Amino acid sequence: MIRLFNRYWALPAAVSLTAEGLLLLAAVPLAIQLRLGMGPGQLPPRSTVLTDALAFTIIGLLCLYANSLYDFGERLSSRDLLIRLLRAFSVLAVASWALYFVIPDVQTGRGVFALALVFGMSFVLAWRVVLRWLLRSEGFAERVMIVGSDNKAIDIAREILARKHLGYRVVGFLDDDPALQGVSLINPRVIGTTAQACDLALQHGVTRVVVAAMERGHLSMDALLACKTNGIRVQEGYSYYEQLTGKIMVEGLRKSWLIFSDGFVVSRGTLFAKRLLDVLVASLGLILALPFMLLVALAVRLDSPGPVFFRQERLGRGGRPFTLWKFRSMRTDAEAGGARWAVAGDPRVTRVGRFIRKTRLDELPQLWNVLVGDMSLVGPRPERRMFVDQLKEQCPWYEQRLVIRPGLTGWAQVKAPYASTFEESIEKLKLDLYYIKNLSLFLDISILLSTARIVLLGRGAR
Repeated sequence: MIRLFNRYWALPAAVSLTAEGLLLLAAVPLAIQLRLGMGPGQLPPRSTVLTDALAFTIIGLLCLYANSLYDFGERLSSRDLLIRLLRAFSVLAVASWALYFVIPDVQTGRGVFALALVFGMSFVLAWRVVLRWLLRSEGFAERVMIVGSDNKAIDIAREILARKHLGYRVVGFLDDDPALQGVSLINPRVIGTTAQACDLALQHGVTRVVVAAMERGHLSMDALLACKTNGIRVQEGYSYYEQLTGKIMVEGLRKSWLIFSDGFVVSRGTLFAKRLLDVLVASLGLILALPFMLLVALAVRLDSPGPVFFRQERLGRGGRPFTLWKFRSMRTDAEAGGARWAVAGDPRVTRVGRFIRKTRLDELPQLWNVLVGDMSLVGPRPERRMFVDQLKEQCPWYEQRLVIRPGLTGWAQVKAPYASTFEESIEKLKLDLYYIKNLSLFLDISILLSTARIVLLGRGAR
C-alpha cells in the first residue's frame, strides 16, 4: 500500500496510474512521428507537442478513472476490461474534441489524434495484460502471516483473501494454544506459535507479519524483532486493516489506537480550502441546476399529491440539528407506520421519485444546505436523531461521525450501498471513520469524481 495525499492506494493502482500516464504521454509524439514521417528527434516545436500530449494524458487518465479502471478491488474479466477500455477511449475522443473546440491551441491533427488513440489504447491494454500476469505470479505476491486466531485475525484474513487477484496471499496464522496447531480457521491454518514467527516467515517467504493479537503473554517480542531485523515488515492489525480496506475496524477498537495512530489532524488551511470549495461549488451548482430543479419540481407536483420538497431534521456537526431539504420522492404516508430505513425497490417510492433517486436529482436542494454551512460537499451522511441514538447504543464509536459536517456525498456513500440494517450501518461507519481520520482536500476531490461516475452510471440508488 502507498500513502499519498492522506489516502492509501493499492500498489497496483498507484503503479498503473504512473505507468499509464507515461504511456499516454508517449502516444502523442509517437503518433506525430509516424503521421509526419519523422525520425527520432524530428518533432514540431517542443512546447506544442508537450501541450498536446499533456492534454491527451490528463483527459485519458480521467476517462480511465471514470470507468472504474483504477478500482482494483473489483475483479474484472478479460471481456469486462476490454469493454471498459473501449468505453474510456470513446469518451476520451469526445472529450478531447470538445476541449479542442474550447481551446484551439491544444488542437492536433485528425490523423495524429486517431493514431494517438490507437497507440494509447494498445499501450494500456498491453500493460494491463502484463500487470495481470505479474499479480498472478507468486514471485510478486505479498505473502502475509497473521499473529493471532481470533475474530479480528480471521476478518483480516478474509479481507486479504478477497484481494488474491491483487497478489495478496495468507500464509497462515500463529497461535500459542497447542490445541489450535494445524487447525484450519477459514482456509489458511495455524502453522505454528509466535516464538516461531521469524523461522516460519523465512521458510514461507513472508513479506509482512500482521499482529492481530496484542495482549501481553500472547506475543514473542524477540521473534517479532527478529522478523523486523531480517527485513520482514511487522505491522499492527488495525493499521494494516485500514490500509488494505479503506476502513477502520471498530470491533474491539481501543481509544489508545485512535489517539496514537496517524491521522485526525487537519490544518486550518485544509478546512478553509474545503469550505471555500463548498461555497463555490454549491453557488455555481444552484445557478446551473435551477432549470432542472424547476422541471423536477413540476414533475413531482404532477406525479403524486403532496408538497414538492421533503424537509426533515438531521444531525449536523457536533450533534446540532438542522433542516435537510430534498425533492420529495416518496408518498406522503411513507412513514405512517413509523420511521424505517429505505430498502432496494422500496414500494413507498413514487414513479418520479424512482427516477430522481436514481439520477440523484432529489438531492439538488441540499446544495442550499451546503451553501449555508449545515453540510459540506463531502462528509458522512446526515442521519436522523432516532437512528443515531439507536446506533450509538450498539456501537459507541458511532458518535465520532458527528465531529465534522455531514456531506452531500462521502467516502462511505461511494464505497458502499445504502444502509438498511444495523450491520450495514456499521460497515459504513468504518468507512466514515477512515474519511475523518484521513481527511484532505485531495480525498474530497477524488470522492467527488467517484460520485460523478456513480451518478452517470446510475448505481447505488434505492
